[in-house]
Amino acid sequence: MHIMELVKWQSNDGVSDTEMITAVDDILPDLQTLPGFISQTLYKDRDGIWVDVYLWETEAQAIASNDLMADKPSFTKLMSLLQPETVTIEFLYPTTQS
Repeated sequence: MHIMELVKWQSNDGVSDTEMITAVDDILPDLQTLPGFISQTLYKDRDGIWVDVYLWETEAQAIASNDLMADKPSFTKLMSLLQPETVTIEFLYPTTQS
C-alpha cells in the first residue's frame, strides 16, 4: 500500500496556468530519482488552488523528498511561482476493509 501526499498552494499574481504546469512538469525528472517516488498528478480547483498529488512507498520517503529537492533548480523555479505561505501538505493513508 502506498502513501498519498497532497500539496496545495496558490500561485503568485500574474503566473499563468501554462507557467505553473511547466514548472511542475519540470520537477518530475528530479522526483523520479528519489527513493520511494511512485507518481505525481497535478490538479487545480475552481478557486485557483493548485493540488499536487504524489504517491510514495512510505511517509518517511515523502517527508525526506523535501530536503532532497530543496537545492534542485527545478524545485527553486517552482517555488518562485507560488505563495509559500499558502502551501499545505497532508498525508493520506490507505484503509483496509474487514
